[in-house]
Amino acid sequence: MKVTRKQGFTLIELLVVIVIIGILAGALFGPITGALASARRSGMAQTGRQIVQAIITADSQGIYRGYAWPSDAAGRYSGTKPSNGPNMYQAFSTTEAYFTEALYMAQTDAQQRERKKVLKEIEPSDLVADGYIEATGTTINEENCAWIIAKNVRQAAGNTPVLISRNFNSNNLVNTAGDDTSADYSTLLTTDEPFGQDGCVVVYKDGSCRDFDGGSVIMRDLVSGMGSGKLSDIKQGDDTFAFLDN
Repeated sequence: MKVTRKQGFTLIELLVVIVIIGILAGALFGPITGALASARRSGMAQTGRQIVQAIITADSQGIYRGYAWPSDAAGRYSGTKPSNGPNMYQAFSTTEAYFTEALYMAQTDAQQRERKKVLKEIEPSDLVADGYIEATGTTINEENCAWIIAKNVRQAAGNTPVLISRNFNSNNLVNTAGDDTSADYSTLLTTDEPFGQDGCVVVYKDGSCRDFDGGSVIMRDLVSGMGSGKLSDIKQGDDTFAFLDN
């Protein structure tokens, strides 16, 4: 009786298979990584829309009607701060200061905080993204807020940028005011979280949002649809438009 033995793969065959797998993995790595990054930005954009909607709602009703949008102009609002509640009548200098008040972080009792906070539908967890940790104390800071918010947009048009991911270098917008619409991602994006120079998220006042990949982030795209596409075209709110940043 003849016994037939099964023959395994030779070393050459195994090497060929390994090489093919390596080539396929290399070819798929870029698209998969890009798709995951886009999904992260899209998820953050949806949360940003909820934040903008919460501001709009608070600004149109309740005790903080007309005072929910951040301003940096002293005396801009003539309202009186409630004896026990957020001080939305101050001149805000940073995004973190705004959200600290709007979410009433100083109030430690959960039920009191829920009743008094300005943005009723928003929690500190909605301000974070990959690379950030949720606020556990009484202050919002750069470690637990992945957003930068614009000031003086209460009366601005609906296509004004309101929120932008923190890896956007808003300080460089000062230098692009007027006529420089060519500034690109190397100038407008930093290497910081949440997306570095791979892209950014912009949420506009009308609730629309854009998910930019790194190569497409240029000044004219950021303000597209606004007049001639110059930063000066969006200075149409309560005062000079800019992002609140440190």
